[in-house]
Amino acid sequence: MKVRKSVAAALLAGATMLVVAGCSDETNDTVSSAASGASAAVASAASDAKQAVVGLSTDDAQVILRKSVDPATSSTELDAVVDTTNPLTKAAIQGYAKASNMAGYTPEVYTVKEVKADGDDKAVATVSIKSPHAPQPVDVTLAYVKADGDWKLAGSAVTQLTSMGGQHGG
Repeated sequence: MKVRKSVAAALLAGATMLVVAGCSDETNDTVSSAASGASAAVASAASDAKQAVVGLSTDDAQVILRKSVDPATSSTELDAVVDTTNPLTKAAIQGYAKASNMAGYTPEVYTVKEVKADGDDKAVATVSIKSPHAPQPVDVTLAYVKADGDWKLAGSAVTQLTSMGGQHGG
């Protein structure tokens, strides 16, 4: 990650120097484009670095969440994506998945936007939930934990989701 940041920073610095030196309009456009690209690379590297600290990427969190809320996910598969150390958690997420899907909250309405570290072996994800009954998505923060060596949706996230069930008829 440090290498990508350094390369992107060097590109950005070089592009800035060319712009400051006062090149032709065509060169300025090229340099401006390069500077924008370098800036985007720096932002991407910073985002990747933040996720690397956690060890849980946005994409991985997305897969875990969507599998958790999919009523077609088997009991064994749930054990791999949900922290079920509390036996009530598995029944709760299974009930939520069935009821919420019937209410139009299929796995595709959940989009993980960002993942941040929240202590050792813990993370929080900002999740956008697109309601079939409202014009704008709602952002919620769901917890993830590293259990048995794998990242899983935390029991507290299941409790949070099930508490929202009454709000959307699920």
